Amino acid sequence: MFHHHVPPGCLERVTCCRGRGRCRCSPPRLQPPLSPFSHLQPVAEKGSLAYIYTDLTPARFLLYNLGALTVYSFLSRALKLLWGRSVFPHIPGPPSQSWITGNLGQLFNSKGLPFHHHLSERYGGIAKIHGFFGDEQLYICDPRALHSILVKEQDAFDETTVFIENNRIIFGPGLVATVGEQHKRQRKAVKPVFSLIQLKKLTPLFYELAEKLCDVIEKEACGETIMNGVLNPDGGRVDMSEWMSRIALETVGQAVLGYSFDPLDSRQSNPYTAAVKELIPTLFRLSIVRQFVPWLTRIGSPALRRKLVELVPHEAVQKVKNSSDVMYATAKGILESKREKMSGRRQKTEEDAGSSRQDIITELLRNNERLLDGEKLSEEELIGQMTVLIFGAQDTTSSALSRILYMLSIHPNWQDSLRKEILEALGSLDRDKRLTYEEIMALPLLDAVLKETLRLFPPVPFVRRTTTKERTIPFSKQTGDVSSITIPVGTTLFLGIAGANMLESVWGEDAKEWNPERWMGLGEGESAYSSTTRLPGIYAGTLSFLGGSRSCVGYKFADIEMKIILIKLLSRFTFAKTGDTIVWNLSQIISPSTVTQTLGEEGVDVEEKKGLPLLVRVYAAETI
Repeated sequence: MFHHHVPPGCLERVTCCRGRGRCRCSPPRLQPPLSPFSHLQPVAEKGSLAYIYTDLTPARFLLYNLGALTVYSFLSRALKLLWGRSVFPHIPGPPSQSWITGNLGQLFNSKGLPFHHHLSERYGGIAKIHGFFGDEQLYICDPRALHSILVKEQDAFDETTVFIENNRIIFGPGLVATVGEQHKRQRKAVKPVFSLIQLKKLTPLFYELAEKLCDVIEKEACGETIMNGVLNPDGGRVDMSEWMSRIALETVGQAVLGYSFDPLDSRQSNPYTAAVKELIPTLFRLSIVRQFVPWLTRIGSPALRRKLVELVPHEAVQKVKNSSDVMYATAKGILESKREKMSGRRQKTEEDAGSSRQDIITELLRNNERLLDGEKLSEEELIGQMTVLIFGAQDTTSSALSRILYMLSIHPNWQDSLRKEILEALGSLDRDKRLTYEEIMALPLLDAVLKETLRLFPPVPFVRRTTTKERTIPFSKQTGDVSSITIPVGTTLFLGIAGANMLESVWGEDAKEWNPERWMGLGEGESAYSSTTRLPGIYAGTLSFLGGSRSCVGYKFADIEMKIILIKLLSRFTFAKTGDTIVWNLSQIISPSTVTQTLGEEGVDVEEKKGLPLLVRVYAAETI
């Protein structure tokens, strides 16, 4: 483990050490083994710069690089501020909270949703904010500006390098980690597996899992058992956020990969489940640190960078690394299994023998084989798609379903109306009946509740872009004498999804109210907009699934999945609020928590616990 130290230049080495590495001419001391960089370490005089690197460990190497990058960024920003002028002098915005981190501490904060809403309400659609060391950035909610960025001039605005490099490290080269022609090629390969024909094949699976979910929730609501096999001492009180997270992961796991991550009716034991659940909040805790990732990816080889990460003594960093490893290993194993089944090296399963159901990855593999060589996805790209599709569909769906159930619990009249619509569609209160895809899509109130909740409470409230080509974009509403703005290359933009979705100029005076009625009774060609102003979104004119070439490829999958889960839940249960104080926190994806205040010796103690407890009762038909 350790090497004995021999003073350099010792003339007695040959006689006293005899090649055994010990010298009696000085007291022996223990020295750590040489670092992986030992072959790069020069022999130098003590006190010189070169001497410092002779004792350079990987951890110190990483620290020195981070320090150098920070100093470089600091100096470049400082010189720009001293010698230059504001890039956006006519754009108003909030004061910088910190000269080092600007407004980033307010934007990437679990309690930061009010600040995001403030930016969209106070500054008329475009606000100037600050990043590291005074870097001027823009927060944009304006419809015309968003149309230019996401659609008209989308080739000039791409994902930030921070976003791409972080995702490439965590997920591999999937849809969220590629740009340009590679992204277009991947999207072309993936898009067909979310076709209407494929979604119809998956509806029986969605029903099976939703029905299984209802069975276990009924046991818990009646006080029999609670999730993870523990007795429920408070019958009727159910953490619906936890269940929505579990059903979302299991549904996307089976539908996308043909793989079960969670049995629902027993204790969870799959390491992938923990990895996926922990990843988003952990990444959000590292939001500021992750801004340095593009620089760190320039250090040495991938093997060296991984070694450096392994040596970082930070719990969140190690948790992200471990989660990434679990997701990659699981996806690779599943992919190999799928290939074996397709090639006939294993005995064919019932699914392969003739069932019409086909998981998305198997379909993707088959489609990939039909593509030309230049269009096919590589092994690493296929693994990347698998991790991205699972990760992207789990937390967002869970967040949306949790919010819908919460809104229905505080608006019981809407809940009763929606349940009535569902039961009438089922016919004769036959709750075991399964509606067809077309019948589900024909339920106007269900569609309205889903659209309105996603409009007002999008699971992802903002995304970022960087300017790759200088462009001048227009505003919908003139700010002073300014009706357009020229955005230089390298500018970071925050696109306010939540802010745009609640603009009064688009949705009317009640834009900040939850009102599913706005979606009801619309004829062909009509919209829920109250004006001619439009948002460039692919889903009901909202930005909840974004718009343009980087919009959510699986939004129709999410739509039918959520509708089937809600149909089964509302036909069997009623949901009411518990009296708990519920807060919705930002961890990139919105999630609920309960807040409890107790009086302590030093004042009021506030405890916050993740979850959404609701009072769940088995529905009795005669009550309505």
